[in-house]
Amino acid sequence: MRYPRLRRDWEDTFYHCYNRTAGTASDRPFGEPEKEMFIRMARRLARFYVVELVSIQVMSNHFHIIAFAPKDPPSPEETCKRYEAHYDGKRRLTPGTKECERVAARLRDISVFMGALQDGFTTWYNRTRPVRRRGALWAGRYKDTILEGGLALWNCMKYVEMNPVRAGMVANPAEYRFCSFAEWSAKGKHPFAETIERRVMPFLKELLHADTQDDLHRFMRMEFARIAAVEARRPVSEEEVAAEEAGKSIPFTRRVDRRVRYWVDGAAIGSQLFVMEVMSRTRPSIDMKKRRLSRAVDMAHCATPLCCYKRLRAVTG
Repeated sequence: MRYPRLRRDWEDTFYHCYNRTAGTASDRPFGEPEKEMFIRMARRLARFYVVELVSIQVMSNHFHIIAFAPKDPPSPEETCKRYEAHYDGKRRLTPGTKECERVAARLRDISVFMGALQDGFTTWYNRTRPVRRRGALWAGRYKDTILEGGLALWNCMKYVEMNPVRAGMVANPAEYRFCSFAEWSAKGKHPFAETIERRVMPFLKELLHADTQDDLHRFMRMEFARIAAVEARRPVSEEEVAAEEAGKSIPFTRRVDRRVRYWVDGAAIGSQLFVMEVMSRTRPSIDMKKRRLSRAVDMAHCATPLCCYKRLRAVTG
């Protein structure tokens, strides 16, 4: 059954969007040209829409995007400016008209943004094959998870950047150039630096005590080094050793070194209050008092544990 998407339209919201291509798990339809084109298209659309990119990761058969969607549509003047720039002046839009209002509403809609990206890329991909192809490229509609700013956002950013390491392609995310972290590491500036400064840093300054984006980059490098140590079976914390020996699951916030279903099949991730509010307002028919949220950390170790409302389905590869 196909359910309508959760939309937290009453507040500015971070989303983790994800999709994979049709076919088997071993199919790898994206080479370097395809990955470059996908990132180029995403950046071009971000100049049109007011949806802002936070992180992007393009693999051989799937992608991850973390994006910020504002609650308010752009002004009529900003809408017309973006519209005419996107169409190179070949189309015009008049402020104050019904069409202008319609376009403005669409420019802040994460679903419209993702639809334009996937459809545009599919058209380009089908047209540029040696033997021109037709039909769907993606296995289905994209998945998305609503993220609370702060711990949920920070852990999801790390999880997304670790994709090529989990796939065994590189030892360090900085070595995989089709991701935000690699460009950040190579150029010393995040590819979406303005969004990081305006939308992300206000949350992470308090969480990590990071005053600058350079501090943020350093914290991320340190976290990746810790994960590399775990993978190389160098000493890890007593908590992780005890949990592994007892056969218990490590909290999903700590498992950025492995594929964790919460990040791609979770409906909303954040504090318990945040998740309860999102689900109660978007799915009023669900009795949240009878629902048990998955927790990422033990209540004894954290005053505000990170929680996830699970929407788990079969893993496709």
